[in-house]
Amino acid sequence: MKVNEETIKSVGLSLLYEPDDPASPVVDIVLVHGIGGHPVRSWKCQGTGQRTSRKPTTPNSTINGSSTRKRLRKNPPISQLRRSNSEPLLVLDQNSTGKSRHPLRKTSSKSSSRFKLAEFLAASDKDHSETVDVFWPLDFLPTSCPNARVFAWGFHTLVVDQKPLRLQNDIFAHARELLHELAEVLRLAEAERDGPSREVLLSTSGVVFLACPHRSTDRSTLADAIRSMASVTLNVDANDTVLQELSGANNVDVELGQQAFVRIWNDYNFRVKTFQESVILSYRILEIRVEATTRRLASIIGDARENAETISAIHSDVSKFSSHDDPGYRSLANCLADLVGREEDRRHILNHKETDCLAALVRPHVTFSETHPATSYPGTCLWLYELPDFHAWHHRSDENKNKILWIRGEPGCGKTILLRSLRGRLERQWSAAGSAFIWSTAEGHDTNTVFFPGTRRQQHEINPANVYRSLLAQLFLHDPHLRRSLLALHSQPHHEAQTLDDALVVSFFADEYINKRVDTPSRRTFVFVDISDDAGPAYVEELIFRLSQLARNSDFSICVASAHHPELEEDNAISIGMHLRNTDDILRYVNLNLVAEWEERNQTVMMIGQKAGGVFLWAEIVVNILNAAITEGASQYLIEYTLDEVPSDLHGLYEWMLATLNDREKAESLVLFQWVILASSPMRLNDLFVAVRLTEPAPFASFNEFGPLMAFRVGLPFSMRELRQLRNSEITSDTPHQFHQWLRARSIGLLELKSDNTQGVANEPWGLQKVQPIHSSVRSFFLSGRGFACLARPSSSPSVYNPPSSPSLSTEDYIDISHYSLLRACLTYLNMRDFENLGHHSTTAITTAHNAPLATTTTQRDASSPSRKKNIVDQRNLVMSSYPFLQYAVDNLLFHLLSPRHFRYFLPQREIMHTLAVNRFRLWRRWTSLLGGGAVDPAGIFAQHKDGAAAALLSPVFGARFRLERVFRKLGKLSAASAASVGAAGMGVSPVTPITPVTWSPKTPRSAEEENSANGNGNGNGNANAGAYWSPRAPVFRLPKVLPAQFRMPPTISLPVPPVGRGKARKASPARKEVVGVVVPDMEPGGLPVLDLDLELGFGVEGNGGLGFGMGLAI
Repeated sequence: MKVNEETIKSVGLSLLYEPDDPASPVVDIVLVHGIGGHPVRSWKCQGTGQRTSRKPTTPNSTINGSSTRKRLRKNPPISQLRRSNSEPLLVLDQNSTGKSRHPLRKTSSKSSSRFKLAEFLAASDKDHSETVDVFWPLDFLPTSCPNARVFAWGFHTLVVDQKPLRLQNDIFAHARELLHELAEVLRLAEAERDGPSREVLLSTSGVVFLACPHRSTDRSTLADAIRSMASVTLNVDANDTVLQELSGANNVDVELGQQAFVRIWNDYNFRVKTFQESVILSYRILEIRVEATTRRLASIIGDARENAETISAIHSDVSKFSSHDDPGYRSLANCLADLVGREEDRRHILNHKETDCLAALVRPHVTFSETHPATSYPGTCLWLYELPDFHAWHHRSDENKNKILWIRGEPGCGKTILLRSLRGRLERQWSAAGSAFIWSTAEGHDTNTVFFPGTRRQQHEINPANVYRSLLAQLFLHDPHLRRSLLALHSQPHHEAQTLDDALVVSFFADEYINKRVDTPSRRTFVFVDISDDAGPAYVEELIFRLSQLARNSDFSICVASAHHPELEEDNAISIGMHLRNTDDILRYVNLNLVAEWEERNQTVMMIGQKAGGVFLWAEIVVNILNAAITEGASQYLIEYTLDEVPSDLHGLYEWMLATLNDREKAESLVLFQWVILASSPMRLNDLFVAVRLTEPAPFASFNEFGPLMAFRVGLPFSMRELRQLRNSEITSDTPHQFHQWLRARSIGLLELKSDNTQGVANEPWGLQKVQPIHSSVRSFFLSGRGFACLARPSSSPSVYNPPSSPSLSTEDYIDISHYSLLRACLTYLNMRDFENLGHHSTTAITTAHNAPLATTTTQRDASSPSRKKNIVDQRNLVMSSYPFLQYAVDNLLFHLLSPRHFRYFLPQREIMHTLAVNRFRLWRRWTSLLGGGAVDPAGIFAQHKDGAAAALLSPVFGARFRLERVFRKLGKLSAASAASVGAAGMGVSPVTPITPVTWSPKTPRSAEEENSANGNGNGNGNANAGAYWSPRAPVFRLPKVLPAQFRMPPTISLPVPPVGRGKARKASPARKEVVGVVVPDMEPGGLPVLDLDLELGFGVEGNGGLGFGMGLAI
């Protein structure tokens, strides 16, 4: 909707154009003229509808006073020359002399000549009547920017006889009036949407200057440029004292305003564009050319971001355009359209393709976030905001605007707290301005593990590519160029539609994205990256370099927190050592929280502050320990003695605290920390309650007796009611609250609860909170093996709670043994009698209902119906949510199976087969039915784990996937055959058989004679416990010639050995008498297929660079 030109007010704010749809406007364009201007005449081009080159008028009188500074106007177009009788002459060259003119003489009678002349004059008058004035804000701008509202603001400058009047507002007063009116408009607009009022500064997206003064030049000052421009627009003498007052030429606020504008520009990062007038070379008077050059140079700010351009016009006509094709208007329209487009990009809503691309980028992964509150302790972290380096980074000074802020410090000194405090402070300041805030965590030893997964040291490490995924996914919402690039990458045919692999994401970020100019429509973009203290130096160095490269090529304000790493340096970073600056914060905390009241209390406070060494967490833990001792009546001497005995490093402090537990408490604490540290994701309190009850309290004793196969010693099934008597009877907690009290006592305060919602732990129902370490240093303490070794080491003499562990166990051994124990707990839970109805399906249900969790008999038509499938999913979800720990046990069975190095390279296929197939495939059917999603074959099972914690462990580099695929395929076939035979015969359920794997002995290797004697010389009558052996130092399985009696096939069944296997052709030996039995007890003889036996060799690269080799039998 356009307004009539006559309705525009000469003073104040006037609406010129508004889109018909009230929701369409994305920006408001406000046209503000200069001193001596008018809201219409300053933007209106009068005359013909075509801009032509015109020579400026020059004064005829003596060059002095105002005669040399008269307002320069465009010459009117040269009209056709006429004779005295009004007969037109056709001019071939307007620059030629009079002799070159060739008039067309009349060739007919006088009447005919007059008739032609009258016709020509009528046509000329018609053309002249069609020429209209062009007011481009109404005529052109709505077409160029249809999604913008257009305003014009005007003010008066009174002039009489070429003399400005006194006692009227100067330029600064008019500016204050403009800001006031704009603020009123914004408040009214926000009031209609029920939103908060915003200041004009926060709502400014861009500023375009048309020949406005900004700076001094080598030959003139800023005041000279202001006077020159005002004299041209007002047509008065530039030396007039009133003009100088009205224009503010001699006001000190001019220079201060110019400096403030540059500072605000750096802070708020809005767009700035400048246009300059051109210097007409045809000026014959030197003084006029000098003044034009002064005005032109002064209208440039001098910053590369302004991208200054020139309009081919003199100062008074620089804002007047006659057509769409005017070069000056095209440049201005493109600039305004770009500003409007940026605002549209900022409000962009993702379409279907972009949503799919983002989903492929944000692949679900495991993250262990910090559990500290977002706010810092009162009175701390304030030192950062007083540092000049921080102000240089925050306000984006010229020399530091493209540098990253690198906060470095020792583990536990409070880097994450400081980073979150800084983010909260900046969000309160910049959220109203439409700024973007991006937070990401980084962890990893080396980026090479992305391209070579087998080199990862430990499988619990977070993927090093996650930080790049997180940054790109969050920038995907703000950067339109990034969206287009990732869409093109995602649409390539050789990439999967569901995911973008880690190597591709890292390569795109490092090789393409950060090496180009990054431009987002957000006012300010703050990026915060919290690098784990456990990250390797090579990984930190590489990440810091890439982030600094991103800062160079963008306007992002990037802040990174990491461990100290004194050997690392980065030129494009402002480095701040936190552990060297937060001593005052530690002393403040200790002084306010230590409950000691003796006279030398200040000395104790200073001792704690000095021994902390800048580590805030150490001081916090020690204060809590001393306060507990003081409350129980400890004396000053005892407190100071304890303070001297406490180690000064965090890991030493943790070990000192765990050493205070007795053997029974250590055994219980070991089970607790095994689950919290090695679980695939943070566990809820209810799930952890059941998991601790299920776990073997002495895993190292079981390992010494049974080796890695301790994981498959599930035993007889039992019920939830019997769980308390069968497992960890010392844990007498019955409610989540009681279990939380036990958890705090056994973890000695190193674990805490974390809530998923924003209301906090206290407002969430008990049992739904997640249990996590209080700090990442607790996790690194246990993952280094030091924590598990401390709990496995008896306090005095070995006991039933804590028998001695092998002194030769390495860090990886402690972690592997813990995974054996956790795997056993998952299998034990799935074997419980409470799930008796799960997995007993009919043949129709198996083939059509994808292993429904409840037993049903239905027709194939009903089973394949959508309502039936939905009912199956709902029942499965109901079962999974009704039992604590069941969801975790089902989803992470493969994770704990493949996490130990031994199983990763030497997969015990026979034991897995036996464990899942015993008792008519009880565990196999339960597990696959609860997995859902059609997990009836290996492909379906692996598809359910493609985004889970076991995805990396199923990588081809380990080879376990192919071995599991054969085992699962055989289990599926045998399970289907068993179900069919049972259904045909109408047989009931066989008696329950305890799940016990082949007995392995951690003895030293025996000679061939000893083995032959133990095995009965191959006659099948050997010892049941004889067979393969296991050694911690030489993890190689040796297959027995004859299986123990409980695993041999019934004597009435003859299983031929096929002549051709998966490897090279082999010939069956007729002299071979012994038969290797399949581990499927109580199976009907008629339903067993012929077995395919395959001898497989496997090898892989360990994390320490060694080569693992194994040999196994595939069924």
